[in-house]
Amino acid sequence: MSRIAVLEDSVARRIAAGEVIERPASVVRELLDNAIDAGSGEISLYLEGGGIDRIRIVDDGSGMTGEELDLCWLPHATSKIRSVDDLMSVGTLGFRGEALSSVAACARMEIISSTGDRGSAERLLIQGGRKVIREGATGRKGTMIDVADLFYSIPARKKFLKRASAEGQQCRKTFLEKALPFPEVGFRLFQEGSLSLYLPPSDLKKRVLSGYPGLGPDKLFTHLHEEDEGFSVDIIAGAPELHKKNRQQIHIFANNRRIDEFGFVQAAEYGYDTFLPGGQFPVCFVFIHAEPRLVDFNIHPAKREARFRMKQEIHHRIVMMIKEHLNRNHTSLNRPALGDIERVTGQQAFSYPAKQREFEAFSERERSRFSLESAPVAAYAPVRELPRERSAPFTEERGKAAPSPREESFRYLGQFMNLFLLIERGEKLYIMDQHAAHERILYEEFRANQAHPQELLIPMHLELTEPEEEWLSANLSSWRQLGFDLTRHARGEWTVNRVPAFAQRLDGEILEIIRGRAGSGDTLEKKLYAAASCKAAIKDGEVLDRETAVRLIDRAFALPFPRCPHGRPLWFEISRTELFQLVGRIV
Repeated sequence: MSRIAVLEDSVARRIAAGEVIERPASVVRELLDNAIDAGSGEISLYLEGGGIDRIRIVDDGSGMTGEELDLCWLPHATSKIRSVDDLMSVGTLGFRGEALSSVAACARMEIISSTGDRGSAERLLIQGGRKVIREGATGRKGTMIDVADLFYSIPARKKFLKRASAEGQQCRKTFLEKALPFPEVGFRLFQEGSLSLYLPPSDLKKRVLSGYPGLGPDKLFTHLHEEDEGFSVDIIAGAPELHKKNRQQIHIFANNRRIDEFGFVQAAEYGYDTFLPGGQFPVCFVFIHAEPRLVDFNIHPAKREARFRMKQEIHHRIVMMIKEHLNRNHTSLNRPALGDIERVTGQQAFSYPAKQREFEAFSERERSRFSLESAPVAAYAPVRELPRERSAPFTEERGKAAPSPREESFRYLGQFMNLFLLIERGEKLYIMDQHAAHERILYEEFRANQAHPQELLIPMHLELTEPEEEWLSANLSSWRQLGFDLTRHARGEWTVNRVPAFAQRLDGEILEIIRGRAGSGDTLEKKLYAAASCKAAIKDGEVLDRETAVRLIDRAFALPFPRCPHGRPLWFEISRTELFQLVGRIV
């Protein structure tokens, strides 16, 4: 066994550099941090070979003197802090003095910098972690840093790099993450000599949409802003219609850094919870600005993680900002643009049922004690005006004051495909999903009328894995508050002895929720109510008599929130003007 010895400085620096510089995108991250901290108004990034061959960043910031150039590439050389106490008040992106030192240890680096407008500058050349020369040069105010042949001095690290195209994509991703929180700064990205992306100075919403032009039109995004004691939150919230199949478009920034913080990603999901179909995720950019004393980034070499002293307060604020915005602007269902209507209402042949059978909505299948009541059996039925604090963003009415409540009538036209109900209301045609509408009605009833628990004649037996059992034990109080009685008999063996009335037919769903370890408290309650209402609701294919259909429509129009528990809309509406346009009539 070798004896203990102190590593040579060059070896130690290369090891340390590997913790900060993992790939070309790491260089881009560190150098952009420095350019932004220098107060730049314009920053340009040039990439060759995906950043493996060359990375060059040019800014118009404050620049460095010759003496500062001699120090800037040394380990822990920084202008941001002087003492440990300064770590509690850091307001810049970079502060540990590792960036240039790490880059210098693993690449050939040239820096030209000037602090004035007289055309004089200083040039520094570093190779293999050693200064080659520092000399006078010409250049305008700002700094140019050229990093070539990354990892030439660490061949083992270079072998693990991906293809140039893949590394270039990572550099572009990092470039966007740095540019988004600074809309007042202009950013240019050049790849292989061509301008790939230009982000001019703008506001936060425009910056996000310029960086991600494929997300959707401007009118489907809203800038939310709120301030609290010690922090503020800005959110660029996409409309529910823009939902995605994964979380990749939920972006969290803290003090202008993109961070990995699942708690805040989860907060965005909770905010959109009842507005999205199951398994779908929102498009949402969250920008948190906290006082430096309340957040610590000095826990991760790349500052991708942070520790917050007010995490719960920030989490709650994000949830409430999104929920309040969606409840205020999206309870009246948003409709797709006219171009999308053609895909939804394309010509289809359908026939009205030749023979309708009577349908007893709730007695035969024990669909709870709720009934569709009080609506008169008539071609026209009075209903309450839908809550419309603001119209859908696709209509001309957006931004106008909400109409005063008034009675309005609807005319039931019939059922087609044994699923959709056609309604004429004013100058609009409504196509209502009977299952989704009934599901939401039952969901609201279950929440308002929590029934007393009922003993099961035959207890439900559960066989659980160790993680499932741990989750159930941790959330047992939530289950009991809802009226469930669960008993553990042996390792992994449980029985369900008592359930609330609404859950009598949820054997499979209860086991699925436990195996999926699907939340606790309010989240668990919502999932159980949603499962119960879905199972008890009128199904696709069930023929409704006129009386039942009219009562269902009446209750659905009176709902405060016209989406099913899984986030799907209860109906689709088409105006007279839109119908005329679709068939080529002159309005």
